Amino acid sequence: MLAKQHAQGRDYAIGHPALTDGQTGLANGIHFELVYSYLFAAGDRGLFFTVMLLSVGGPDGIAKERLRIVGEKIQTATRDSDLVAHVGSGRYVVLLLGTNLQGARIAADRLEMAIGKVAPESTAFGLAAYDRRMRDSSELLEAADRALLAAEAAGGGVELA
Repeated sequence: MLAKQHAQGRDYAIGHPALTDGQTGLANGIHFELVYSYLFAAGDRGLFFTVMLLSVGGPDGIAKERLRIVGEKIQTATRDSDLVAHVGSGRYVVLLLGTNLQGARIAADRLEMAIGKVAPESTAFGLAAYDRRMRDSSELLEAADRALLAAEAAGGGVELA
């Protein structure tokens, strides 16, 4: 009985309008921030993870009607334990739980192939892994963002922080 209640509660929370991006059906920025802040706090207890930022379509992004299709491809190509969120303008973030930088690179290659089937435009990835020496959660996000900007400047591909 408790397992059934848990499953129903999980489904309700994941699809809740306050935590869901209306354009893509993925987690929104608020949902991402909630999960990310807990993960970052747990990082010093040995839970390692990597932040993957990705953009589709270069600086102009992609058409609104294709955001959902790309988001579905990203969601399908990632594990159930990973959080995929749409953060606007053709940008997505994936929290890869229990994944180091090398594993994140493999995941980025897999995503690039999956996305390429529905969005032939350039796709750029910025990857940054949690490091215990980081004291503020913004450090990890800034590292991933710098890597993404470098990948975008190169015309697509994967950059590691």
